[in-house]
Amino acid sequence: MGHHSLLQKQMKEHLTNGARLEEIKPLIEAVSSTYNRSEQKRKVLEQSIEFTNQQLIQRNAELNRQVSELSRTKKDLEQSYSLLQASLSSTYDALIMLDEKGSIRLTNANFDQMFEVDAISTGFAHLSDFLDHSQTVVLKNQKFVSAMLSSLAFPEKTFSLEIRTHDGRWIEAYSKAHWHDNEIVGQVWSFRDISALKLKENEAKHRTYHDFLTGLPNRHSLLKRLRKSLNNLKEAQQTLVLFIDLDGFKDVNDSLGQSVGDALLIEVARRLEEQVPRDSVLTRHGGDEFVAIMNRQTDYASAYEFCNGILSCFAAPFHIGHQDIYMSVSIGIASSDHHSKQSDRLITSANLAMTQAKKKGKNTYELYDSETSSGCEHRMKIRNEINIALKENQFELVFQPKICLESGSIRGAEALIRWRMPDGSSRNPMEFIPIAEESGQIIPISQWVIKRCCEHLNDWMPHLDPDFVLALNISAKHFQKGLLQSDVAAVLKDVKTIPSMLELEVTETAIMDDIELAVSTLNELKKLGIRTAIDDFGTGHSSLSYLRKLPIEVLKIDKSFIDEIISSNEDRTLVKGIIDMVHALGIDVVAEGVENHQMAVLLQNMNCDLVQGYHYCKPIPECDFIELIRARLCYI
Repeated sequence: MGHHSLLQKQMKEHLTNGARLEEIKPLIEAVSSTYNRSEQKRKVLEQSIEFTNQQLIQRNAELNRQVSELSRTKKDLEQSYSLLQASLSSTYDALIMLDEKGSIRLTNANFDQMFEVDAISTGFAHLSDFLDHSQTVVLKNQKFVSAMLSSLAFPEKTFSLEIRTHDGRWIEAYSKAHWHDNEIVGQVWSFRDISALKLKENEAKHRTYHDFLTGLPNRHSLLKRLRKSLNNLKEAQQTLVLFIDLDGFKDVNDSLGQSVGDALLIEVARRLEEQVPRDSVLTRHGGDEFVAIMNRQTDYASAYEFCNGILSCFAAPFHIGHQDIYMSVSIGIASSDHHSKQSDRLITSANLAMTQAKKKGKNTYELYDSETSSGCEHRMKIRNEINIALKENQFELVFQPKICLESGSIRGAEALIRWRMPDGSSRNPMEFIPIAEESGQIIPISQWVIKRCCEHLNDWMPHLDPDFVLALNISAKHFQKGLLQSDVAAVLKDVKTIPSMLELEVTETAIMDDIELAVSTLNELKKLGIRTAIDDFGTGHSSLSYLRKLPIEVLKIDKSFIDEIISSNEDRTLVKGIIDMVHALGIDVVAEGVENHQMAVLLQNMNCDLVQGYHYCKPIPECDFIELIRARLCYI
């Protein structure tokens, strides 16, 4: 093995004696070996340093790449956050986002404004901070606090409630779980100011239960109050109903005009109110008819005193404008002792007694006497004749067109039942339908109507447009019995018409009596392909918010709202509000009772979809209706 070059150089310089070189040879070998090993280590170290330097260059390049990627990610996140903030700021709702422990992750400007939060100085960190603050904003906030805390305790559930603020606002609150990677990571609460909606609901409710002209409770309120009075009776007590009708009021309207008649009714209502005894209520039944309810009476003494007071107060004239008008009244009295808790019969009996008072010369009062009334016999006669009419096919349908205000074309019709007697005369539906409702005969009548409508659709099919819809009224009793779905399915199986061309109209009251049954029934009808509509909207006690739950296609505004839209700014505003809100839910609107061109123009400007009424066409027989369809007239 050769010596290291450095060692060889030193040996040449300092070791010239060969004998001596031989002596120190082991030492030289050892030193040379050490030099060699050192050289090898140096080379290895140099190689290692070179390799490490390459790694560092590569690592630095990777770090630079990651920094660039993080910069791009940061920019994307900043843009996403900016978009989120813009979305939160532009949404109508107030929002608050919580994590699973109740820490507040995010709120928007609407939230700060709605709950009077100063975001800079307050800066809530946890839900408990906000709930403490809410006491200064939310009226009776215990329920609100409980709901928000419960949403954290039971994150999979959805919570909703309405809250009232100290300054009178109504707020709708709704919670929803925040999911991430199939795991709940928090809650999102949204809040919406529904004060305007509540105001319109209250206006509609007041309009439903109060007479617009006199401000008195109306017929709907009368029935509600009377049922309550009858249900609260104790032993030896009775409820008395007084049916008060003006004598000769028609002459006033015909000779002096409706405006004078309305002014007279207002003054009559005020004068009657002054006579109403304690624990009694006065209502306007309609037209020139008023009904008073006297609660918890033990005899007729107070009723007789009340009647005499009314007759006496009418002795003085009514000063209307520059005229003095003398009026009198006829009054009928009926007692719950004779009618148990049947409120409708109680009012009818008081009405019959009033009729007897008119027959005895007017300006007096009469107590109901069952022996002089033929009402029961008449109802029994009608019930028997209904059965005969069904067997002998005495019922028939007439049809009133529904006009599209956008195109002016006939888009459908409403089928209405008529009873043609064997002698050729007709019986008024208002005479037999209530009796059929009471007896349950309305169900076989409804079944007959459904089948006839399907048969008519099949007969008319060559003349109909694809979007034509034939509507028919469904009895509340039929709807609430739970038989409607199976009856309709059986008819469709038998007649085989196009289901979407058939529309069932159900009254608002029938739906609101059992909202869960209503939703279930309407969904079943929807599965059959049948269209459904709420009829007489505004006469019941529903909340507009319930419409979101009902699977309906059409809402019909009751005629009582349409009647006054020309003269009443309040009614115009109310009808326009209903149309706008219902359209927002994707539901079409039909206005019934359109009697003139001015009404039609107003409704067209309100974006009402369909109208029907005598302005366009009265209910007509099938043969005339077919000719109308064939003519394809334009009504605008």
